[in-house]
Amino acid sequence: MKKPIYLDHAATSAPKPERVARRVRDYLLNEGISAGRGGYERAMQVGREIENGRARLANLLNAESASRIVFTGGGTEALNLALLGFLGEGDHVVISTLEHNSVLRPLNMLETKRGVRLSYVHPDEQGIVAAEKLIAACRPETKLICCLHASNVTGIIQPIEELCRLARRLNVSTLIDAAQTVGHLPIDLQKIDCDFLAAPCHKGLQAPLGTGFLYLRPGMEQHVLPLQFGGTGTQSELATQPVELPVRYESGSLAVPALLGLSAALSEISNESIREDFDKRKRLSKKCMEELAEIESVIIYPQFYSKDNRIDVISFNLRNQDPRIVGTILDQHFQIEVRTGFHCAPLVHEDLGTTELGGTIRVSLGSTTTEEEIETFLDAIRQIAGA
Repeated sequence: MKKPIYLDHAATSAPKPERVARRVRDYLLNEGISAGRGGYERAMQVGREIENGRARLANLLNAESASRIVFTGGGTEALNLALLGFLGEGDHVVISTLEHNSVLRPLNMLETKRGVRLSYVHPDEQGIVAAEKLIAACRPETKLICCLHASNVTGIIQPIEELCRLARRLNVSTLIDAAQTVGHLPIDLQKIDCDFLAAPCHKGLQAPLGTGFLYLRPGMEQHVLPLQFGGTGTQSELATQPVELPVRYESGSLAVPALLGLSAALSEISNESIREDFDKRKRLSKKCMEELAEIESVIIYPQFYSKDNRIDVISFNLRNQDPRIVGTILDQHFQIEVRTGFHCAPLVHEDLGTTELGGTIRVSLGSTTTEEEIETFLDAIRQIAGA
């Protein structure tokens, strides 16, 4: 059996870099100890390595300090921490219809259980939610605006810097879901000027699954309750949760193997390497989009799409064909792995008109994607389409 072609990097990067696998394997076989739970040298060394990873990530993102980066079990947990810890009864939230269920479902619960009120803002024909439209939906009681940095369905990049600048004037906080951009695009938290930014580390940063983070702008920790309370390895004589970051939000034993893998991944990632990799993938994704568009039965979403204001995520369908069946054919007959369905973002499909179709076929490139793989994928689509 030939090696499968993996084109689902928006879900997670695969395979992981050798340095990541090597560090995780070495830890599991030769160390296996907890971090921050013992005064002996090996435990302290593991803890220092994890903190080195935190510092590398903070530096990469241009955070004020490493303590502003709170490790979580993934992007979903980070978003839940911000939403459930920050919002209360009577608060109003403005969100785009592009959002992932990691935002939609917590907010649905808050609307039902805490009386949080929601306003939804739709994208234009090019898949962009204008910052002015999000601001226009604000009310005197608006506490938060949620917007992703780039859609995991269409790949379109959103104007988050403008949004955060306008929201700051209204004294409305902002939460940015950067799941599809951290590690794929250079991120400068000082330029973005958001209050919260959440992301997984297993996608663009190529760390193991089970890693993510929440960035909190200085002072925001005074307004965000922890979701978990317990041991932090510090101030153990106190009955109350520590107030210092990041331990305020990191109760319980850390996911040491995954975080050591993250530190190893970050050891060779810089904004320069991110730009170089993005340029390579952009060239491949542009080729992919242009050749898909030449196939008569292919519909690319949104239909008035931009080839430039986007990451390398492409959603499309074949006219009169169920996207889930097409995905199965790609997998079973061509050994090409893509994502089909709603991609955990149901509202955007209402905007795209793909709900009744069962969603879309999504292709997402990564640092390991080659031009030969894209050619093979395009040839498979031509065969399925009968082109």
